[in-house]
Amino acid sequence: MSQVELSVIIPTYENWELLKACLQALNQQTFEKHRFEVLIINNKPGSPIPDLPFEGNLRVLEEAKPGSYAARNKGIAEVQSDLIAFTDSDCLPSNHWLENGVKEIEKGFDLVGGRMTLFKPEGGNHLAFIYEQAFSFNQFKNVTQKGQSVTANLICKKSVIETIGKFNETLMSGGDFEWTKRATDGGFKMGYGHDVVVAHPSRKNLHELIKKKKRTIGGMYSRFYKFYTPKQKLLFGLHFIRPHVSIFGYPNLSLSERTKLFFATWYVECIGMKEMLKLDLGHKKAERE
Repeated sequence: MSQVELSVIIPTYENWELLKACLQALNQQTFEKHRFEVLIINNKPGSPIPDLPFEGNLRVLEEAKPGSYAARNKGIAEVQSDLIAFTDSDCLPSNHWLENGVKEIEKGFDLVGGRMTLFKPEGGNHLAFIYEQAFSFNQFKNVTQKGQSVTANLICKKSVIETIGKFNETLMSGGDFEWTKRATDGGFKMGYGHDVVVAHPSRKNLHELIKKKKRTIGGMYSRFYKFYTPKQKLLFGLHFIRPHVSIFGYPNLSLSERTKLFFATWYVECIGMKEMLKLDLGHKKAERE
């Protein structure tokens, strides 16, 4: 295989069927296939690997250490390019994803956090979909105001990693925000790519939303909550479980949808705060991503 310009890193954990759809999307890239490689990181070594429908440079690696950040670090160690793109195995990159991402890098950015869209997966319910639309993936705000990005849609120069180091493998969630914030705090320039688009499935139901909340709470606990003073923890908790009355002002939703979303949000946040307290009291460990 000749030297490639860009490496796409995709961790997966028993998610082969959805990964196939992701690879089919990568088959449709306007960025020529000889210019990039795809590295699949199997985070459950020994699991059967099906035929994968990618027509270009594809490698499957294995990482036994649990967690997508350990898997991504495995891929980083194996890349053969100066640019690295990250996405997730259940995501669908748009046809111009890589081409437009590289164009943003060429404008002088060291990292690019692209726009996330949502689609309702097969069997998904409407409440979970509007919940995710309301609260998930505010990439514009994350990138432009917080200097952070999700790894479901991130492109960066390899030199950034060589300078600030790899992902924090001790985190089960939130490691993408921690790593990108480390990069921007270190002086690297990150841009928002409105035309660098990746679609992510919404969670299917309330149960999956709660699982996601518990996982993200684990990341929040590890990154900052456990370092708070008792007063800071109290104020955080009161703010966290406050009723989101602003939901009743959301446009493009019926009164029934707003009411259901209001109570679902309050319920999920209260469960999230309960999870935080369990972690803080040592009653359980953070759930893996």
